[in-house]
Amino acid sequence: MVVFTTKYYRERLRRILSFLAILFLGLNTSSCVVTTGSHLKTEMAKPSEVTGTYTLLLYGCRYPDDLENVAVLEKEGGPYAFEIYAPASRYKIKSGLPADEALREARQFVTCSVHYQEYRMSGISDPAGAIIGYEVRPLYSPIRFGMYDVLNIQYVMKEGKIVVYIKLDPTVELELQNEGDRDNHDAR
Repeated sequence: MVVFTTKYYRERLRRILSFLAILFLGLNTSSCVVTTGSHLKTEMAKPSEVTGTYTLLLYGCRYPDDLENVAVLEKEGGPYAFEIYAPASRYKIKSGLPADEALREARQFVTCSVHYQEYRMSGISDPAGAIIGYEVRPLYSPIRFGMYDVLNIQYVMKEGKIVVYIKLDPTVELELQNEGDRDNHDAR
């Protein structure tokens, strides 16, 4: 026979309230983070489409199980500069790379997480539909995270440049936080 104590119900209520608070903040934050500018679209692309010279923006890969990893290829001489919305310590920039080298480095970079399974490449289109850059993002185990693609990435045109906003999917972020809470609770 299982007996539920008051402590059990308090812990359960705390988790439910934590979930609701994070959900509210996640929805509120994701809707408020980007309020001005034109949101750009991405669409599947093939490596053979990538030609010319690129600046490579490498975001993440700070520790072995980091999930917020992405490589953005900015076409050099293109009409727009890309800027990652994050502290400079969270990304690296490499300029003057030929297309094949930029792609090779991008694909290698996104494999840094121990959870990596494969990658997806997309073209980033300006409002007129022209491809102005490319994105290489890792895909992870849906068994582990409930989905392959755990990132919410937005490309927003602001004041003549493309601002890149990168964050975890709120569902995955909540699950990771709950795992941390369980680990801390078990350690007590």
